[in-house]
Amino acid sequence: MRALLVIALAVLGLQAAAPAAGAAPVDDGWTLPQLTVADRAIKDVDGRTVLLRGANVNGLNDYAPNGTGLPTVAPLDRTDFEGMAALGFNVVRLNVAWSALEPTPGAFDAAYVGRIREAVQDAKDNGIYTVLDMHQDAWGPYVGTPEGQDCPPLLRRGIGWDGAPEWATLTGGWTTCNIGGQREASPAVARAFQAFYDDEQGVQGHLVQTWARLAAEFKNEPAVVGYDLLNEPNPGLRDPFTAADQIGRFYQRAIAAIRQAETGGFPHLVIFEPSALWSAFGFDALPPRHYLADPLVVFSPHLYSQSINVSSEFPSIEDGFRIAAMAADWYGAPLWTGEWGWFGEPDDQAGEVRRFVDAMNTHRMGGAWWSWTQACGDPHAVKDGNTAKPQGNLNRIDCPSGEEQGLVEGFAEQLARAYPRAVPGLTEVTAAGFRGNGTGRVEAWYPGAERPQLDTVNLAEVELTRVDGGWRLTARADGPYAVNII
Repeated sequence: MRALLVIALAVLGLQAAAPAAGAAPVDDGWTLPQLTVADRAIKDVDGRTVLLRGANVNGLNDYAPNGTGLPTVAPLDRTDFEGMAALGFNVVRLNVAWSALEPTPGAFDAAYVGRIREAVQDAKDNGIYTVLDMHQDAWGPYVGTPEGQDCPPLLRRGIGWDGAPEWATLTGGWTTCNIGGQREASPAVARAFQAFYDDEQGVQGHLVQTWARLAAEFKNEPAVVGYDLLNEPNPGLRDPFTAADQIGRFYQRAIAAIRQAETGGFPHLVIFEPSALWSAFGFDALPPRHYLADPLVVFSPHLYSQSINVSSEFPSIEDGFRIAAMAADWYGAPLWTGEWGWFGEPDDQAGEVRRFVDAMNTHRMGGAWWSWTQACGDPHAVKDGNTAKPQGNLNRIDCPSGEEQGLVEGFAEQLARAYPRAVPGLTEVTAAGFRGNGTGRVEAWYPGAERPQLDTVNLAEVELTRVDGGWRLTARADGPYAVNII
């Protein structure tokens, strides 16, 4: 009997941390050991709990141009990762495109892989891990409604997004128009996904093989956290339970190929998502557990409660976390959210962002903000008719000029909050500090130019080192310990 689960909504002595007088602290940088899973948490091979917090980066994605003549992504270079490091980020979810990796059947674009490798190295040089995310929205760039083609009554013209190459876009001639302007509510999108789940013309096998080839490229790289198998998969043409099952079967197949490709290296984390319905409603049917039996899986729903969920209030931010935690517990897996964010003005929404970070602290987990930047010709801007208006996210860009206008400070301030990056035996995180019980190196981030005033309990070799954007705390723990902001 298939083990399917539909999650229902929940009803609801002290000493200052300072180096010894006259001592010059040794700046050995942030450490990036290989990551693993233990005790339902993301940990490094030294046994420390690692909270991965950062942003999505779409600078390498392959979006449809949609006839705007505007750049669909902002240039990505080393300075972006320097900027992320100055906010205390220790992870990027790097969106990569199947359409760029395999532009023709069986191809594997070495030049595109080189760009991925360069981004991974730039992130690593700045103390930042990378999650490789096989990104897609509404199947791919080739499901936009062609110019001059009318839509049936009650449907709207669709635009192209990102994901699958044209040769793998099997729509059966179904209309590319959609319901209410919702990209996932397109017959062509649903039909293309169903062809994928049914492995029509071997298209699913192609993506599985592409994943294997990409994993082989990074099988020895500890700065690569692991692989997010498919961003927000559409349910296709099946009911939620059958859809969850067919998504799970793809995951099982991809994981097996990745593990085979990692022979001679080491196994990385495998990050898996429920369907796109979770992002819309805050819950969904789950892929059965027996497909996700690998010991290094991480459950990664996108937590958009009170942001872009269909309901602005239900579930609440806090209930959204509780529902996701219940699902992660069902899998026996860590919880990490690959996307979250707000998209209005920080004066209005900074409170919600603060609550979200508080909830991450409560659940001792991390996530990746959507997104670092958004270009003027990005399909999100095209869809909303905003190609001539400034694009926000975390870094604002003037449109249509493309001129960079800098950080959106109201959001950046919340995302740069202090947190323990890698610590042994983590038991509690709050806005005021953290505590744990274990042995090993403690690493934590504190923002701002002013030296943080800290009280520590049972820590040795305490050092505060000035870094771009803030301070790095390092210490040694051996047993119960605590760090608190005074």
